[in-house]
Amino acid sequence: MNTARILVVEDENYQAMEMSWMIQDAGYSVVGPEASVEATRQVLAQQRVDLALLDVMLGDETVFPISRLLDSLRTPFIFVTVCSPAALPAEFQARPLVAKPYRPADLVSFIQAILKSP
Repeated sequence: MNTARILVVEDENYQAMEMSWMIQDAGYSVVGPEASVEATRQVLAQQRVDLALLDVMLGDETVFPISRLLDSLRTPFIFVTVCSPAALPAEFQARPLVAKPYRPADLVSFIQAILKSP
């Protein structure tokens, strides 16, 4: 069993639960899901995570403050969003992105590849 802790940041309940189940089925531990920047900040202040899956739009706010915080913590993340890379701020356009809708097996493969990289 994998011991990696994966943070889910997604404001749509159904998608958050679907992503959480997929992560658990792959053998990882789920942190969250969290639906706002502030709730995610509180979690990150209390817990270590190995990877985060981030929806770009969280209601009327964006996830970019969390992306910057994760960068400062040297924690990898994957944007899981309907947004194209071109719609992201320049600093994040080359970051890993999985487009919604996605195939669960593709997202799990991406997670595995990022967790295995040094």
